[in-house]
Amino acid sequence: MSRLALRLLASFALVAAGLAAPASQAACSRNEPGYLWNFDGRIAEKYPVRMTLVFSGEKLEGVYTYRSQLRDIRLRGRIEGGKTVVLDELDAAGRVTARFEGEFITRDPTGRYGDSELACEVIMGSWSKVGSTERLTVYLATEGATSGSLRHRYGAIGVRDDEVVHRGAARFWRAVKAGDRATVAAQVRYPTAVTLDGKVRRLKGPNDLLAVYDAVFTPKFVEAILDSTPRYMFVRDEGAMLGSGWVWFGADGKATALNNF
Repeated sequence: MSRLALRLLASFALVAAGLAAPASQAACSRNEPGYLWNFDGRIAEKYPVRMTLVFSGEKLEGVYTYRSQLRDIRLRGRIEGGKTVVLDELDAAGRVTARFEGEFITRDPTGRYGDSELACEVIMGSWSKVGSTERLTVYLATEGATSGSLRHRYGAIGVRDDEVVHRGAARFWRAVKAGDRATVAAQVRYPTAVTLDGKVRRLKGPNDLLAVYDAVFTPKFVEAILDSTPRYMFVRDEGAMLGSGWVWFGADGKATALNNF
């Protein structure tokens, strides 16, 4: 087991014991109902998830998705004492089916934030199904925030139905994963620019991309794409951003930029 995994397990144990955040340390306090805070993380260290939370004082509302499924799971919960987080997972009928329990920790054991003291940036704890005694570890770290609502987050790019963007991004992502070059090329809006041998090259259509596919979609670029979740993306007027800006999507759900450099 790696040192990082051991540190995480030790931190999970502290959170479970209620020892991870002494009262003297910072607490999470946000009242921003018009902002969407996106978190990336894992359940049981092997299930990548992405979550969006809306903070309204002590109340929380949100959604999350497993990268393997890319479907919305609704959340409703609360913050207790500025530290303890309880999030109920709801089915389509509003019944509680599972629960996240954890804390906003003040030091990130992964080193993502260095030695900075944290307030609302990292959640650590557990996830369990209703009626089950099994608890799976949870780690979630803030990726960013944008204005909007859970029902309409992509208004900045003129989208009325967010699912248009989500469906297009998922189609692109799954095609990259499957090595379906034709679908990948069809999911790009042209003309577009890519970087080849350190120089920018303009591609006029799908056939141009297919001709240089391996040079664009290198193993590292593919890995970066697949390590990102094509849902609940950061958005600004130029598009919706996958991961750290590897790919940008437009209002029609097609890729508008491939930052393969």
